Formats: sequence, structure tokens, C-alpha cells
Amino acid sequence: MEAHFSSNELIDPRLGSNFTSEGMKELVGLAFQCLNPSSRRRPRMRLVATELDRILETEMSMTTFMGDGTAIVTLGSQLFTS
Repeated sequence: MEAHFSSNELIDPRLGSNFTSEGMKELVGLAFQCLNPSSRRRPRMRLVATELDRILETEMSMTTFMGDGTAIVTLGSQLFTS
């Protein structure tokens, strides 16, 4: 049985729009893989860590603007803050 959720049901409203939709889709997809009832179908932690790093790197590259020698990070950087 496949569950369907809207982004409003899955995303903490305190994040606002401080992330890209692509990054959030990837993060939610990875989370669902980790929730698979079959332990054999769940990704190994090494893969999860690698995917999280990749998602973060993509978010940062999509939301980092260089100006006057200083990097300004906005939007997606909030996806990985606590």
C-alpha cells in the first residue's frame, strides 16, 4: 500500500521556503527508503550518509551566491540546520 502526503504534511512549517523543492523531494524520498519494513530493502547507513552529503552539497550549490569574495548562503542551507 502506497501512502500519499502533501508537502505541507511532511515539511516543518518553521522551514518556510528555505529549501529547494528538489532537495526536499530527495530528502523525503531517502527518508521513505529508510522506513521500508524490510531491513534488506533499507539503505545502509553509509549510503544514507553519502546521499545526505550529496543533497546538502546540491542545496548549497543551488543557493550560494558569491559577491565581493564572500559566500552568502540562503534558501536550501536551512534544510540541514536544526
